[in-house]
Amino acid sequence: MTRDEADAKRDGWLPTARAGAVLAVGGGFSLRSAAYLGWRMPTLNELFRPFRAGADATAANPNLKPERLAGAEAGVEFDRGRLRFSGTAFINRLSDAIANVTLGEGPGSFPGVGFVGAGGTYGQRQNIGAVEVRGIEASADWTAGPWSLGAGLSLTNARVEDHGAAEQLNGLRPAETPAVAATLSGGWQKSGRSFEIVVRRVGAQFDDDLNSVRLKGATTIDASAAWPIGRRVQLIARGENLTDALVEAGINADQSIERATPRTLWLGIRLR
Repeated sequence: MTRDEADAKRDGWLPTARAGAVLAVGGGFSLRSAAYLGWRMPTLNELFRPFRAGADATAANPNLKPERLAGAEAGVEFDRGRLRFSGTAFINRLSDAIANVTLGEGPGSFPGVGFVGAGGTYGQRQNIGAVEVRGIEASADWTAGPWSLGAGLSLTNARVEDHGAAEQLNGLRPAETPAVAATLSGGWQKSGRSFEIVVRRVGAQFDDDLNSVRLKGATTIDASAAWPIGRRVQLIARGENLTDALVEAGINADQSIERATPRTLWLGIRLR
């Protein structure tokens, strides 16, 4: 069986803009603010390519509209001597956000994807009313000779707003959007020799648009080191997720867990 499909041609224009200001207030402090507009075209995959993840199937949508972003932020920075600090509060509104919207459950046959088995879900990429994101980001760095310390924190409150075709998502949190993410790092560097350790924490998040599948938060520890073994050769060692913590990347219909990076060790040589 062959099919001959054609989608209507579309054209148009959307604005992009950014304006910002910085005010130095003395003592190493400065204040800054910015406002911006932007947009993103749907990708070819989102427009035309369906996909499956385990038992779940998601259809493409050739009628997707571009996403439109409007946002503003304000922050403070401190930079003096060994210490640097930056803090930012922001609000963003993503209108016509493109999301994978759950529309049905298997078993059954669905347009654009075909058969979906029992335990699987059928969805389609759709424009939803908007996603509003409010949050705070902060980072700090301290150095003393060869030693350094760093910390970062991100607090995000994101909610879907839709009173139309995807009203079932109204007030829910977008999938794969943790409320908390934090890092803490320490390092030493001198004469081509270096060592760094980084602790990362990612809070719990949802694996689906209906907020019915919850992925647990996880804490991972990474480390890296470099040591010269000649004028132009450097030995590099790196370890990711040294404690082999379980980082949940997804939960399938049979409750099996897809795992992100397990403990991984790298050893290499760098030519300088």
